[in-house]
Amino acid sequence: MGLTHILKTANSGLTVTQSSIDVVARNIANAGTDGYTRKQTQQDNLLAGEQGMGARISGVYREIDAYVQQQLFVEESRLAFSSEVNNYLSQVDQLFGTPGGASALDTRINAFSLALQDLSTQPESHAARSATVAEAEGLANSLRQLNDGIQGLRQLAEDSIADGVNELNGLFQSLSDVNGQVAGASSLGAEISDLKDQRDLIISRISEYMEVSVREDTDGRAVLYSTSGNVLVDQQAVTLAFDRNGSINASALYSSDPAARSVGTVSLVGGNGYAIDLIQNGILETGKLGALIELRDETLVQAQRQVDDLAHGLALSLNSYGVDSTAATVGAASGFDIDMSDVAQGNVIHLQYTDNTGPTVHNVSIVRVDDPSSLPLSNDATSDPNDEVIGIDFSGGDAAVAAAINTALGANITVSSPSAGVLRIVDDGATNNTDINSLSATVTATSVQDQGTALPLFSDIGDNQPYTGAVDGSYTKTGFAGRIVVNAAVRNNPELLVKYGSSPETPIGDNARPLDLIERLTQTRVQFGGDTGIGTAASPYKGTVLDFAQNVITFQTSQAERSELNVTAQEAVTNSLREKYESDAGVNIDEELASLIALQQAFAANARVMSVTGELMDLLVQAV
Repeated sequence: MGLTHILKTANSGLTVTQSSIDVVARNIANAGTDGYTRKQTQQDNLLAGEQGMGARISGVYREIDAYVQQQLFVEESRLAFSSEVNNYLSQVDQLFGTPGGASALDTRINAFSLALQDLSTQPESHAARSATVAEAEGLANSLRQLNDGIQGLRQLAEDSIADGVNELNGLFQSLSDVNGQVAGASSLGAEISDLKDQRDLIISRISEYMEVSVREDTDGRAVLYSTSGNVLVDQQAVTLAFDRNGSINASALYSSDPAARSVGTVSLVGGNGYAIDLIQNGILETGKLGALIELRDETLVQAQRQVDDLAHGLALSLNSYGVDSTAATVGAASGFDIDMSDVAQGNVIHLQYTDNTGPTVHNVSIVRVDDPSSLPLSNDATSDPNDEVIGIDFSGGDAAVAAAINTALGANITVSSPSAGVLRIVDDGATNNTDINSLSATVTATSVQDQGTALPLFSDIGDNQPYTGAVDGSYTKTGFAGRIVVNAAVRNNPELLVKYGSSPETPIGDNARPLDLIERLTQTRVQFGGDTGIGTAASPYKGTVLDFAQNVITFQTSQAERSELNVTAQEAVTNSLREKYESDAGVNIDEELASLIALQQAFAANARVMSVTGELMDLLVQAV
């Protein structure tokens, strides 16, 4: 081995050491840079044939655990989901207030109840009547404010989905651009570790919006997939589309049927024009977008159902009354007659009969509808989980109503209308395949007088429409909390809180109606919908309006508390995984300084070799 060879070897050592010092310096400089990973040099023995020629840097690599990184992407997506849900639920909790709070629903209902009690003791008092109307208006106003708050949050979620889709499209394109740079640099043998950091930082930001999986191609490009395996970014990026609805209300709901859908959906649009509904296919279930979709289409819709059910129960508890039937016989057949002249849209005729071939008892709810296009009704059109619902178009008159009911019930039951406004239902007589057990109706008072002590105190804002719980048309339960108002007739004439009859004989000091309204409000048990989250579909909640209001407030408080706990738990999981990832990939200043000292010593040693070699060459020249 000659002196020249030694010089070349030492020089290669200096070059390698200098490159390594450069990498260490970059590590130290970027110790606090978001997304930066620790770089290390790959040093190889430089050979010429079988002869060692020193050392060389064959590459710069990142020290990361790809499996842990992928899991971190997943957990970051779940953390973004939990955080977004918690953000919205905390606002919903504030809307509903705390039980007994100054602005809470149960407080407003209690105030209304106390006003009625005061009125019952002094029905002749103008001040007491006016105070009762004022409390009723305050209660209706609270319900409308809740409706507006919930729909405002749904609109915010809709707008935020649109913003998120735009952000994702930008991130997809950025990732595609970086992928191109990585592939280009890789083909030239250039260093791509910093580009990979930039690439992974983009993927981390994408994960905040939706859960993705990543595969690294042979040239270093990141191929990005959705949870269902759809390619999002490869050599090119896909585009997401969102058809935003700029005016969300309680009736605006998601449906997999585009014709029935009235909120936006997120579609993946491919290069050849095909589109996939990501919501319909369950692809957006985590991340910020998943949270916003769940909030808009489920969580906040359920909150709306709660306030709508509360408004529905409040109105019907005060204005509903029962209609009994009378026994009827037709030859050997027996059953009942019932007056259906007061059955309004949405009111229910209750029929119970026994099919003796089983025997099987059937509880049938015959619901009046005025729009035949809404038929047939589903069994969840009423809040009773055990009934069989039959929707009947009443627009054709008594005979047509009876014929439609007869068709629905079958040949072993005979339905007719023997006189105007009367419905007759009898069994099959001597054949004895059926027995009619009972027949009744629950109807709503649509007039402020002459329908007993029931009072349509709360109306629908549309034309001051009496609220009947209609299941078709414009005045259904959906969104009623946003439309509920105090009946204009009562607001203009508070005496109607007391005068339930139009005849002059009804005294202004009669407290029968206030007492009845108090009992309806505080004692009448209403069956609320099984889709409100209070109770279950199989066993819906049944209780007073006040009890239901308290349960709703408690439910929302519990939801907010659980979501906060979920965020805390998810933060712990994510932070633990992030620490594990950064323990390998992050920059440790102490370790870098120790490496720097070792490299300094190596540099000095190689320089010393070159210095000694130079001295030896000088001596050799002198000797010659």
